Amino acid sequence: CQMAALAVRYFDNDSRIVDACCGTGQLTRALLLEGVHPSALLGFDADAELVDLYERLYPETAALRMQFHEIDFRCENVIANPPFEIVECVYFLQWLSRTQRSGDRAVLLLPYGFIDKQRPKAVQETMRHFIIHYRTPMQEPFARTACRAEIVVVERA
Repeated sequence: CQMAALAVRYFDNDSRIVDACCGTGQLTRALLLEGVHPSALLGFDADAELVDLYERLYPETAALRMQFHEIDFRCENVIANPPFEIVECVYFLQWLSRTQRSGDRAVLLLPYGFIDKQRPKAVQETMRHFIIHYRTPMQEPFARTACRAEIVVVERA
């Protein structure tokens, strides 16, 4: 998975990796295949059934049943496929800017061109908190939607 390879390249290897909005753990699985130790991973999702499945699939990782805005601890390294709805995606990035400190990084799957949007104004206001290190169109196709996406690596400014 392209996102996991980028995470291994850009993340501080001594810090925990948070799989935000983890679902069934596709990104966690990819990180494990990239050699990340399970004890370094924490997945969280609001959907209890998905977190239960995540815990069964990856018993050596940590998992939380929470919405992203309920997480209030520092998240140094975040990998995520956050909600694609514009308002929810803005909320996610605002949360990320609050839970990260300067130098912390995230590898995100976002709607194509989202970080360039001028409206709503909150997109650009929130993106000012981040330095964009890398972006590329996602190569793997979405099975369920025809949505175009891009992978973006950001650092908290």
